[in-house]
Amino acid sequence: MDQSASSSKVTVEYIDPSGIYPVISGHLQRNLPLRNLHWNSATRPLRSIASLHIDLVEAGLQSTSSTTTAALREPTGQNGAPGTGDKQVPSTGETHLGSNVSAKRERRHQIPGLRQTPYLKLFFLRCSDLDAYRSSHRKQIREWIRENAPPSQSTASLNTQEFHDAFEWLIVHVVLPDDGQSISRASNTVNPDTKTSKRGSAAVTEKVRADFNGASKTAVDRVAQIQITRGSESVPPARNNEEPLAGWEEFISKTKALVLSSFDLRVTQYEEDIKERDAQRNIPGWNFNTFFVLKEGLARGFESVGLVEDALTGYQELALGLTSIIEIEDDEGQRGDHFKSFTDELSAELKQALQTETPQRQRLEEKSTVLSFFGNGQTNDNGHVLGSNILDTNRKPFRELILANEISVFDFRCYLFAKEVSLLLRLANVSGSPNFDESSATGRVETAKSDSQDFLLLAEVCRRATEFLAASGRMIRDDLRSSIHPLSRGHATPGLSSVSTFDDTIEDILACWTFSAAQRILQVTRTPSLTNQLQPLLRNVSPSHETHSPAQSSAMDHDRADLPRRTSSLPVHANQATNPLSPDKFPSITSLDAARLLPPTSLQTGTQELAAQHAELELLKRRIIADVGQRYGRFGTHGIRPQASDPFRSDDMEEIALDGTVSNINGTQNGHNPLSADVVNGLQDQDPEQVPQSNESFSKAYEDLTAMALALNVVGERRRSAESHTADLASCRFRLKDYSTAAAYFRQLATFYYNNDWMRLEISMLDMYAQCLQHLDRKTDFCQAGLQLLARLISTRGTPCRLGGINERQGPVDVGHYLQDVIDASAHLKQTISAPLHNFFGHVSLDPYIRHFDNHDGFKTCLKLQNLMEARLEAQEVRVRIVGIDTDQHDEIWLRTETSEILQPGANLITVQTTTMSPGWYHVELIEVRSANILFVSDTAALTSENFCDQPIENEARNQVSELRKTHVLVWPDEEALCVRLSLSRSIHLGKPRSVEILISTGRNRITQGRLVLRACSAGLRLHTADAKIRSGDTPISAKSQSGSLDLGAFDAASEISIRVPYGLESDLANIKVRIEFIYTVDGREYLHIHSKGLNIQLPLNVNVQDNFQQNALFSNFKIGTANSIPARISEYNMQTTEVFRVSMSHSTGEPLEIFPRQPLSLVAKIQRSALDTQITQADLVSQCKLLLKLRYACLDKEISTVIEDALSVPLRKSESSDLTRLLLTALSQVTASALSIHDLETIALSREIPIATFAQYGWESILAGLRPERRAIISRWLVDWHEKHRTIRLPSKIDSRNLLDLAVPVEIPHVPIVVEARVEICGCPTGAGDTPVAALDQSLLAEVTIQYSRYWAQGPGQMPSDDLMSITYELHASSDIWLLGGQRKAQFSAKANDRCKFPVVLLPQRLGHLLYPSLEVRVAQVHDNSRGSQVSTDTVIDDVAYELDYLNQADGILIVPNLSTSTVSLDGNTDAGGGAWLVECKTRSDRWKMHL
Repeated sequence: MDQSASSSKVTVEYIDPSGIYPVISGHLQRNLPLRNLHWNSATRPLRSIASLHIDLVEAGLQSTSSTTTAALREPTGQNGAPGTGDKQVPSTGETHLGSNVSAKRERRHQIPGLRQTPYLKLFFLRCSDLDAYRSSHRKQIREWIRENAPPSQSTASLNTQEFHDAFEWLIVHVVLPDDGQSISRASNTVNPDTKTSKRGSAAVTEKVRADFNGASKTAVDRVAQIQITRGSESVPPARNNEEPLAGWEEFISKTKALVLSSFDLRVTQYEEDIKERDAQRNIPGWNFNTFFVLKEGLARGFESVGLVEDALTGYQELALGLTSIIEIEDDEGQRGDHFKSFTDELSAELKQALQTETPQRQRLEEKSTVLSFFGNGQTNDNGHVLGSNILDTNRKPFRELILANEISVFDFRCYLFAKEVSLLLRLANVSGSPNFDESSATGRVETAKSDSQDFLLLAEVCRRATEFLAASGRMIRDDLRSSIHPLSRGHATPGLSSVSTFDDTIEDILACWTFSAAQRILQVTRTPSLTNQLQPLLRNVSPSHETHSPAQSSAMDHDRADLPRRTSSLPVHANQATNPLSPDKFPSITSLDAARLLPPTSLQTGTQELAAQHAELELLKRRIIADVGQRYGRFGTHGIRPQASDPFRSDDMEEIALDGTVSNINGTQNGHNPLSADVVNGLQDQDPEQVPQSNESFSKAYEDLTAMALALNVVGERRRSAESHTADLASCRFRLKDYSTAAAYFRQLATFYYNNDWMRLEISMLDMYAQCLQHLDRKTDFCQAGLQLLARLISTRGTPCRLGGINERQGPVDVGHYLQDVIDASAHLKQTISAPLHNFFGHVSLDPYIRHFDNHDGFKTCLKLQNLMEARLEAQEVRVRIVGIDTDQHDEIWLRTETSEILQPGANLITVQTTTMSPGWYHVELIEVRSANILFVSDTAALTSENFCDQPIENEARNQVSELRKTHVLVWPDEEALCVRLSLSRSIHLGKPRSVEILISTGRNRITQGRLVLRACSAGLRLHTADAKIRSGDTPISAKSQSGSLDLGAFDAASEISIRVPYGLESDLANIKVRIEFIYTVDGREYLHIHSKGLNIQLPLNVNVQDNFQQNALFSNFKIGTANSIPARISEYNMQTTEVFRVSMSHSTGEPLEIFPRQPLSLVAKIQRSALDTQITQADLVSQCKLLLKLRYACLDKEISTVIEDALSVPLRKSESSDLTRLLLTALSQVTASALSIHDLETIALSREIPIATFAQYGWESILAGLRPERRAIISRWLVDWHEKHRTIRLPSKIDSRNLLDLAVPVEIPHVPIVVEARVEICGCPTGAGDTPVAALDQSLLAEVTIQYSRYWAQGPGQMPSDDLMSITYELHASSDIWLLGGQRKAQFSAKANDRCKFPVVLLPQRLGHLLYPSLEVRVAQVHDNSRGSQVSTDTVIDDVAYELDYLNQADGILIVPNLSTSTVSLDGNTDAGGGAWLVECKTRSDRWKMHL
């Protein structure tokens, strides 16, 4: 079952007594390998094998990989394809089996699976004659079966151990087209009797089946027939070309079935034996190595048929078993006899290193690069680099050594690791063998295309390799120590100076082995696609990428053999190989645009995982470089990565060795430099002149490996690791005093360490970064880095922070000195550098209770902060910005100190003040402390961002900023301060632009000059400040130079000025908002008062008018209602008489007229033409056609507010809290306006009483929250008492003049050319009560329609001459169930003005009751002819004319009663004679009315 080849291949043995194999070998190639095999085991799930190669071996010959590969490889040329015409086949089948058949069976090894045995044995039979078969061939086959068939299929005794090498057999009958003739190269003729030949071959095949197949129904068919044509095609040109094809398919199918049958028998037997041996584990004498060989035979069997996953599982189980055995023996304190104590190769390497005359240190220094030392310094007897052949399982007879108990634990683990890697590489579709042989002398493996490889499995290989190499260190050390027995017993060893020398030499060998092994793993798992991903990154990250000198480049070939190299004919400048690139070439990985640097192609699945694992191996190599360099002193006195002294560590402590020797900071013992000793670590020192070059070589190697790991982590999206590698590169550059490059790396590293809570590393990075910037004289960057470093130091300590020196610094540097350096450097800057305030100052708070000044406007408060820097800081300015909470414009006020402040360490109390007044609630938005050009800022907006001014904010600082934002400050003016009010104009004329009024009360201020700035806060609002006028007051407007501003002159104290400013609207708005900024100067000091207010510009009243024209008068009915559902009262109303019109209205009673939302007020005005009308010119007539309706009114809500404010302000000004009057009145007006509903207002309007809510209902607690507790308690008690005394307040019946508003409504008299008067008069109809005509039902009523028109209301130049004829058409309309109309119900006539025309009609009522007159429709038109007749000709042209109809019977009615007046009825009581009731006589009303008439 053992297969040495790594591919899926099984051995099939054949015997060819007829010599037919050379003819059919080419046809076999075309049908192999076997494909789509399905193995169904009873104990395992179904397994599928995609392809299985067959190693055909002739019986009695040794199978070799080369011959087998040559035999089955596809022909590459014409001469290489075997065919029937190129070989001579014996014409007879008399050839005997000879020694191959009669040879005795090879003796089996007692351990199964140690030799290669076939899965299937084939017997190639060529015979077309049945007699020849019976005479000779049948006997050969029987002898072959007897000698080679399995015991279960022969007469030999059955032995279960035979199943380890179980195989099947198959007889293949080969039929050639020229059977019966001699086959020669010169003759290719065929027997003419081809059909006879075919029939004979078929008979032979059937005879063979009858002789050798079993008789049972379940017997396996072990006979197959294949036919070969003359040419190279397997299918001959016959009529039935399916038969030969079927023959090959049958042969392949039987081959697959028999191979799987043999494999199943072997697996079953191996599993039974493994189970049996494992059960004997606790029996004395049980040997793990023997068990290993047995179980590995099963794994190798799985591998041979392509079941790589099962094989890998088997090796993993063996690895776990080996680990458990070793742990058990280590616990028992003894190692068994089945493991060798050391490895020969490692022992020989150790002895060579200890006894060689060439010092290893000198070999190290002779290499141009450190990688050359690892690549060529340590070789074994075969010339291979130590550790580079770790994956070669053929470098030793491992299985024989295991079976002989002559293998070390290290070799055992290496063998298992190599087998696992080999299987994983097969699963990853990596072609070629990872074994180190001549074909792979370069250390590289042929790989398939990148898109066909499984990168996840390659990453798994790297992961296992990293774990294995990390765990191998202890094994190698124990192995090497065990190889030198005299040393362990205290004896001297030739060439060994001390125990330290021996241990360090072991470390050298371990380093060489680990480095080479890691390099080998990287080579076998490297892919072109990953290399393409790395190239752009390496060009931007690697310090030496494409900048090596020729000697360095050649030495780096071993490490980067598969990476593309740039070749150029240009000479390399001397500084190019040694000096680093510009700072722009060394950005932090945070600033690298990885997506831009990577190729545009999409990443294959698993690329990130593979890159990450490659990075781990590169870091392993770098760790080895660092360890070797440290031991040889190749990285200076501070090591490869200088470390900042720990701020948590005491400066007066030093490290001591446990053996009593004192170790200084350089890591040397007894104060000696390792480079000056003659013999150190078993190696002699080199020429001191070459030491700097060797140090540079180690540094370059370290940086190259770091850059490679960095690029791999970028591809692998391991951001934190990439940042860590960037820090390593920066530290290396800093150690070499390449400050420009190091600073470029450090630029963003500190934030990365902070975000990951690596505070100590962050401090180290910041300190080195600041030193770099100081050396480079980059003051701006130095200030930023220094502030960030100070913030980190402050956050780590509560006591004065001290930072130990790292490089050039001598002694510790305190925070005060560091702070002073930053402040001094910022003084030379032109721009300001910002830093978070809470990183340097703690317990920052603002007193939320303001204090007013006694003699001028403004206010002040106190700012508390604690200086955490433990050093004095001179602050030129301290500012606090508070921002409004409730305002839409977010009004802001700046409070600042008047002079510079000295902030001592600890708590400080600073007074900040302002001359700006903008009443309202505010919260703290910003605190600034300025020192030189350093601005410490506490901005609450920074809570939403991770970085602020290039510095992250500490978590505790974030909490302080959040608490600071919660500080609410109430700002209000005192009673004597300046006051600005905004309101709508008290007089509104609907025909003129509307305006707002601004009232300014100076209070105690004597203002020398002032500027009023108006800003429209509503879209579409335009303030016309150019048209502003002084409404009241003595101060004039001095200038209107700027739009939106007014310059005013001087004001006296306790004076008022009212300014009216017109405004316009570009769209319909219900509310407008105006912001007023009044800047005024008092005693040479400038003050600012800000007032913002929203106004409802909707008119509280709406006025509608309805006109009714008559011949000599116009009646206008005005409907006055509320527009906002707020009741109102009208105190006065009038409409003025002009020279053209006389107006008469009903006189008011002197009491205000109430207007409710559902009860409007109706005013009727009678308008007539004046008697002086004839004396007015036409121009005056047109201009005076507009009348003006004036209303003086008051809204109920304003009245209520005024009454309540008066009730509160009068006693409040007399109390001790009089300075709070303006604060309380402003809050009271806001609460009152929102507290009353429409229903409440109607109730107050009717009852004339205002209910006052309680103290709690008014919400005084929230209003008074901005006062100091003691003031709050006093005013609260006063307000509670006031509410108790004022449960209700009487609303006066007389309207206060402060609430009266004037509204002027222009009323235009319409121009009507024609006014038609129409009337229907009933003739001879009696009248009833109220002069209502009374008529009987069905009585015909004679009536006349009278129509006349006048031009009384015609005005203007377009009026018609009075003598023009007008065409008038009328028509009566009535419903047929009410009136029947007769006569001239419709007529058209022409008439002049004031001509009365009558037309008779007949009305016949159809219903009883009060009936309205029929409706009348009139049409008036103008006649364009000279005719003056009363009739309209058909040739005239008529144009319609506007007119008004005055139908006098519009609302009149007629009473219709029944027509019967009296009736006489005879009642006869004789019922026998047919008597009853008889109508004797009746009289109608019509007759009666005729008699009266």
